[in-house]
Amino acid sequence: VSGCAEKGQDTHNLKIGLMEEPKTLNIWLARDKWSGRVLSLMYQRLYIRDPDTLKLIPWLAEKNPVYDEAKISYTVKLRPAKWSDGSDFTSEDVAFTGRLIKEFKVPTYRARWKFIKKIETPDKHTVIFYLDKPMAVFTTRTLTSPVVQKKEWAQVVEKARNSEKPLITLQNHKIEKPVGTGPFVLKKWQQGAFLFLQKNKHFFGTGQKISGRKLGPYIDGIIFKFFGTSDAAVLAMQKGAMDMFWSGIQPGYLEDLKKEPDIRLFSNERSALYYWGFNLRKTPFNDVNLRWSIATLIDKDFIITRIVQGK
Repeated sequence: VSGCAEKGQDTHNLKIGLMEEPKTLNIWLARDKWSGRVLSLMYQRLYIRDPDTLKLIPWLAEKNPVYDEAKISYTVKLRPAKWSDGSDFTSEDVAFTGRLIKEFKVPTYRARWKFIKKIETPDKHTVIFYLDKPMAVFTTRTLTSPVVQKKEWAQVVEKARNSEKPLITLQNHKIEKPVGTGPFVLKKWQQGAFLFLQKNKHFFGTGQKISGRKLGPYIDGIIFKFFGTSDAAVLAMQKGAMDMFWSGIQPGYLEDLKKEPDIRLFSNERSALYYWGFNLRKTPFNDVNLRWSIATLIDKDFIITRIVQGK
């Protein structure tokens, strides 16, 4: 949902509404989608997905990975880029990130990296990944993991490594000002009120044309505001207090919002699904008869027609 916010001192800042406040800016702890959305604007990946075709686009990488069948390895060339502190982004940062994930078995990313045998960095702009065996998810998942700066995290990793609970120590580290390669950097986070991201003057993509798109940012910053309920978010949108609500709108609000001349509604096909899963290791959920009974009792037509109203 997007609207026309009132003009004023924030004219060049995009005001975005979130349903909830991010829980953390520690990339290794973040699991909620609100933290993920904010972090995605600060931390970048070697490859991203084209939003129209879902094909991989070289991002921090300069070109497609080169596969060596005999060695079961992939060579990735990096494009020139800088971190938000002005230092060079190099192959050492990529290797450091992968080794960190493997060593600490970071839950969010461990499955993507567990089959990586070793990582070599023959020069500043070349990374070679050696796999235990061919894995299709390497290009789709491993290479789309966020990359962190070695300089920022090396001491944190050393401290965590020498602690009684290494992973917890790593995840509990408080990030005051994340250093990333994304289009925005953290300017201020007033918890409970707003989070302000400012344009990253070192963003590698500014002015470049990648996959047919000329990259920005075309704004000075983003102000995230947190609403907690759909009622509060919709009211703020109607009053012009935000430019965009970065979340789905419940069907019950759609008809009223369609009548607002300054509000535009966007509907996108989802490339995901929602499901109700059971822990099959525990009783009684390991009994297939119980699961069949639950499936039978759920009124799917009611959910489709009344709750989500066919949306």
